[in-house]
Amino acid sequence: MILKNISIKNFETEKLLIKKPTMDEQFTLWDILRDENVNRFYFPTPDRIFIKNGLNKDNIVDLKQARRIFMEQLNDWERQKPFYEKKIDSINSEDNSQKFTWSIFLKSGEVIGQITVQPNDEYAENPAIRDIGWFISPKYQGQGLGTEAAIEVLKFMFDEVEIEQIITSAAIDNPGSWRIMEKLGFERTGEKQSTYFDDDDNILMCYCYSGNKENFLNRPSSKSKGL
Repeated sequence: MILKNISIKNFETEKLLIKKPTMDEQFTLWDILRDENVNRFYFPTPDRIFIKNGLNKDNIVDLKQARRIFMEQLNDWERQKPFYEKKIDSINSEDNSQKFTWSIFLKSGEVIGQITVQPNDEYAENPAIRDIGWFISPKYQGQGLGTEAAIEVLKFMFDEVEIEQIITSAAIDNPGSWRIMEKLGFERTGEKQSTYFDDDDNILMCYCYSGNKENFLNRPSSKSKGL
């Protein structure tokens, strides 16, 4: 299916401004992502790290080594800056793999996170099946802001872009994320192994979720608010 060729829009919610990204706030977002409490669940170690270094995702020793390599790279702003510049260029050129990305601001103007609705790599042949991900600064977690941003963005993606489905996952050890997915009306479809691990060196599993427009419209919160 070919998606509607629609540019992203900026949104205002009760507490947030959800805006097309610019380079102005990327350093702050990078700094938020460097926090282990944020990146350990938002930013899985990329496949390229395993491939380049001959490491195995099923081996905890290799998983930890891959994570160390990735974090060394992530913590170097001069190394990361060209990646962010390329990302902003891709968003501005409306590259389908990047353009549905938003920076999340408080109404005070402080940037506190990011939300994306990107192609799902496992369903690359169908651009109408998407993945969703977000992160919020630890300072503002637990206040419902991730849910508030996700609801506004998904209204747009289902109603205007006309995506068919969201297929995504969240580490079982990260209830703050998978509970949001359940608030969005997504159905839990199973489990899969992740590249995350805990302090006891256990490789963590993820809950898998799937949701379409009907699931979203019938989410628990919509019934009480008439949305």
